[in-house]
Amino acid sequence: MACHETINCPRCNTAFECRVGSILRCQCQQVKLTEEERTFIAGTYTGCLCAECLNDMKISYRQTQFKQRLLQLHILRLKDKNSKSTIWHTKNR
Repeated sequence: MACHETINCPRCNTAFECRVGSILRCQCQQVKLTEEERTFIAGTYTGCLCAECLNDMKISYRQTQFKQRLLQLHILRLKDKNSKSTIWHTKNR
């Protein structure tokens, strides 16, 4: 296997040098990813992405997670509001 290979990013099609043979010197090492972020990216793309796209995907993952948390909080708030409303109606009958 070659130490360095010029490939095109599957997301943006930009050519970049992949250093899979010396991974610690590869451009992807600039972007620190959690396991959850890696899984998110791997679910969408196969192969290596350029550092800029890795960073964009990291941001996209975090935005998606934030929106999901907001939705969950909104649902919990509605459930709490409905349960309080049910209790109020039961007491006042």
